[in-house]
Amino acid sequence: MGAYMPTQASAAPRISCDRGIARRRSFLEAALKAFCERGYAGVNVNDIVREVGGSLATLYSQFGSKEGLFVAVLEECNARFAGALCPVADPALDLREGLQRIGEHYLRRAMAPESRRFFRMICAASSEFPAEARECLRVGPNRVAEIAADYLRARTTAERVTFDDCGAAALAFFALVRGQHQYRATFEDDYALSDDQIAEHVGQAVRIILHGAARSGPA
Repeated sequence: MGAYMPTQASAAPRISCDRGIARRRSFLEAALKAFCERGYAGVNVNDIVREVGGSLATLYSQFGSKEGLFVAVLEECNARFAGALCPVADPALDLREGLQRIGEHYLRRAMAPESRRFFRMICAASSEFPAEARECLRVGPNRVAEIAADYLRARTTAERVTFDDCGAAALAFFALVRGQHQYRATFEDDYALSDDQIAEHVGQAVRIILHGAARSGPA
């Protein structure tokens, strides 16, 4: 039986779809850079269109408005931050090693230049879009915490440790990991931690969680 060869009619929609996805991605990348650098009020969508190509009508057909584009950028940033944590939360690692790895990865990402710009953008836009800013700050940490919660649930089947509420334990863990560091990094350009300082700080958070939120016994 011969290989399937798409006809022009069947191939055209796929090509159009691929181009649409690529164009949306280009709009998001350009908008993220622009919003982080100039804030919401300082961005003109015509500048984004000129940089990416295409037309204003194409941008509006995908995002509806400048506000819709901004909200899509917030969602994209949250998805990227959470997605980067997924491969780090390895259920094969024991609790102490796994939480240490998750915490160090999280803190490094939170203090990275792109994350600093993103949080500054959220703070600057919160007066214009209070609902969207609140939702972004709610959804982002919850997505990250759910990844860590899944890791904790997986480990309770392998270790004689259990948690009353894995989701609450994960949120508490990230709150400890953030501490003052994420907020200082957001507002102080020269604020930094060495690898040893990150490891020590996260290690303290791990010890608090394992001695406070976890309890011995069968899961």
